[in-house]
Amino acid sequence: MAPSERDELNKSALPAILVRRSDLPVPLAHPARSFFGGLPKLPPQLEWPVAEVRANETPEAVALTFVAQIDLAEVPGSGWSPLPKQGTLYFFCSSVFVGEGHPPCRVLYSPTHGTAYPDRAPPPNLMPLAGNDGDAQVKWLDPALDFHSKVEFKYPLSFLPFRDFYFLKDAVGGELMIEELCRVLGPGEPQQHDLLEFRTLAEYEKDEDWPFNWLLINYVVRSVLSHVVRDLTPGSYYKPLPDEAAAELKRLRVGAIGWLERCRALTPLDDVDADTKTAFRSWWLDVVRTYKTMDGQVRTYVSTISADLGNAINHTIRCMVTQDNDAFDDAPRSYVANLAQQNHWKTPTAEDGKYRHFRTALHQMLGYGSGPQDATEEHLEDMLLLQMQGELAFLDWHSNIGCMLHFWIDRDALAQLDFSRVVATLQCD
Repeated sequence: MAPSERDELNKSALPAILVRRSDLPVPLAHPARSFFGGLPKLPPQLEWPVAEVRANETPEAVALTFVAQIDLAEVPGSGWSPLPKQGTLYFFCSSVFVGEGHPPCRVLYSPTHGTAYPDRAPPPNLMPLAGNDGDAQVKWLDPALDFHSKVEFKYPLSFLPFRDFYFLKDAVGGELMIEELCRVLGPGEPQQHDLLEFRTLAEYEKDEDWPFNWLLINYVVRSVLSHVVRDLTPGSYYKPLPDEAAAELKRLRVGAIGWLERCRALTPLDDVDADTKTAFRSWWLDVVRTYKTMDGQVRTYVSTISADLGNAINHTIRCMVTQDNDAFDDAPRSYVANLAQQNHWKTPTAEDGKYRHFRTALHQMLGYGSGPQDATEEHLEDMLLLQMQGELAFLDWHSNIGCMLHFWIDRDALAQLDFSRVVATLQCD
C-alpha cells in the first residue's frame, strides 16, 4: 500500500519548541532568565549592536531594538536539539519594517547563564520603536520622556516541545498541525472579540470605567494633541485646510494643553475622582464629534481617535503591572482580563490549520516555522533560531498577527557557534 499524505507528513515532521510568553508583563527586576522585551543581561565584553536603519529616506546608524533573551539551559531538546545546551542568546533587530524583507539584525551568544550579569542600560543612540518618525511609531509616546517608547515590555518565556510539519495551504497538514498544537496547548478557549478593538463612540460614551488614573489621561491627551498638531501643519493633507476646521483644531489644541497641565501637577498612577472622569469623557467625546464634522478635511480618521484610546488603556495597564501595582485592583477587571486573554490559545478551525495562520501568536524555535510568503521555503536548509509572530505584546512596529519575523542561521555556522551569520526575514500577509 502506498504511503498516504498523512504518513509522508508524519515522516518528515521535525522536533521544535513552542515559545510562550506570560499573559502580562513583569517589572524589569523580575528574575526571568528568558524573556521578550525588557533589557538584555549582556556580559560586559558584548557591545549592544548598532546597524544602519532606514526609517524614512536617510539611513541612520542606531542601536538596534532588543527583542528577546533566551537562556538555552531552559530550552528542552536534550539529545536532539542542535542548539548549545548551555549559554544565552540575545536577539536584536531593527523595528522599522518599511520596505524591509531582511531587516538589520544581530544575535549574540554568551556561554554564561541568563542571570549572570545585570541589565544593560539602554545606549543613548537606541532607536525608538519603529524608528524616528516611522510609520508604525506610537506618536503619543515621547522618546525623550517615555522609557517604553524605545524598550518593549518584559515578558518571561516558557518552552514546550512539539512536532512541526512542513506543508503549504494543505488540509491534511493543517489537521496534523492542529492535533499536535492541541496536544501540547490543550483544546483552546473560545474565540473572543478584543474588548477595545473597533469599539464605537457610543460604547466608550456609556463606559464609566475610564479614565482610571492620570497616566491614562496623559496618554490619551497626548494622542489627541499629536493628531491635532499634524492636522494643523500646512501640507499634511492633500486638500487645503478650511478656516472653520482650523479654528476647531485650535480649540481642541487649547483644551488638550489644559489637560496636560493638570496631569503635570498630579501623580500619574493616582485615581481619578468621579467628577473628573465625567469631565474628561465629555472632553474626549467632543474631540471625536469634532473630528466627525471634519471628515474628509483632515488626515486623521475618527476611528483612529478611538483606536488610540484602546491602545492607551492597554499601555497604561502594562505600565501599572511593571511598577508592582496590582492592576486587578487599580484598573477595571474587564480591561485587565481582556489584555491577558489576547495571549491565550484559541480553539483553532480547519481553515486556521490549512494556512498555518492561527488567531493566537505562535512563537517557536527550530522546526520549519510559519509564514505568509516564501521565507520558510527559502530557508529550508537553515535552522530557525527564533520565530516571533506579530502580536499585541509588541507596540505598533510588530503588533500585526499576520507578520512573521524569523531569525535563521546556516547549519555549519550554528555548529561553529558563529552567530554573526544570522539573517532575519520579515514577511506579512
